Amino acid sequence: MARREGNPDILEDGGERRRATIHDVARDCGVSLSTVSNALAGKSNVKEETRQRVLATAERLGYRASMVARALRMQRSFTIGVLIADVANPASPDFVRGIEDMAVRENCTLLLCNTDGDETRQIAHMRSLLDQQVDGMVLISQYCEGPVVRGLLETGTPFVLLQRRTPLFADDYVGADNFTGITESMRHLIDLGHRRIAFVRGPVESSTAQERFDAYLHNVASFGLDSDPELVCLGHYSVEGGYAAAMRLLALDRPPTAILASNDMSAMGVLNATAEHGIDVPSQLSLVGFDDIQLASFARINLTTTHLPKRDMGAAAAGLLMNRIESKEQLSQQTVIFPTRLIVRGTTAPVRTVRPRIRIAARSHRAGRDRAGWRGPQG
Repeated sequence: MARREGNPDILEDGGERRRATIHDVARDCGVSLSTVSNALAGKSNVKEETRQRVLATAERLGYRASMVARALRMQRSFTIGVLIADVANPASPDFVRGIEDMAVRENCTLLLCNTDGDETRQIAHMRSLLDQQVDGMVLISQYCEGPVVRGLLETGTPFVLLQRRTPLFADDYVGADNFTGITESMRHLIDLGHRRIAFVRGPVESSTAQERFDAYLHNVASFGLDSDPELVCLGHYSVEGGYAAAMRLLALDRPPTAILASNDMSAMGVLNATAEHGIDVPSQLSLVGFDDIQLASFARINLTTTHLPKRDMGAAAAGLLMNRIESKEQLSQQTVIFPTRLIVRGTTAPVRTVRPRIRIAARSHRAGRDRAGWRGPQG
């Protein structure tokens, strides 16, 4: 009985046909099973004419290789675990898409886990992935220094860290040139005449946030900028954190003329605070973010920010992981650092002489300064 056009598994009467096997392909081509297997795997020990005949026959019969059989034969699951700190963060999808680009090329499936930055949840997800015998893991912005986490990482399953490294351990890592990114942003603000530049920093436990903060401190000292410790506030990489930081900064007796946020989500919070209190950006306050999420380019936001090649970074992390998975030799630790690029949009402008000030209670800005961990320009 003929098959229905467009679906080799459905017959014209609506019934399902038996799924074609590698034996069917071999029998139809008149070659051995090993020849079919080698031809489908792209191995060089098969004549090109034979390979093309096998591929055409497999297509005609609707043959699809059994991933279960392949996994058993190669002792692999062809799955990759991806742990992400905040799936709602607009920067996250591009990292994951880059990882998926590589996974698709390698015929692997992703298992995506959101940890919400919680170590307990991270441990639970890691245990689950290891129980499912994933071939490897990419950990995006995860805490990887605790004893339980380290124990899970040292079970032998390959892994790569993305966007947050562990200075105490020699782990494969993919990240960005945070120092240059922050330096270019500050030079841009300095060229516009800004000397009192505030910084909304990320989580204290994040190596990436620390690198950006260290770069800010270095530039404050190098360019002789105002080193008032009240110019640093925690933003926690969140809209809410950026809003709270802006409220403290703009309530200072001498508010900043510019704010540099450690990521775009914090910058969005700053924009919310300025809009709520009638502070015009950029004529009254300049603002720079970091990450270049898609939202930053929207016309009504138009945020000056530092671009990260997030999709390329994700693909690079997956590439390092595949090397670990497929290598039969012990590989040395690998670090890949991607360059950043300042994108000047509409939230930065030359400094004005007269600055606005929001009259709100001073209850929180000192506490925010203390929590930010200011060490001074020489720290």
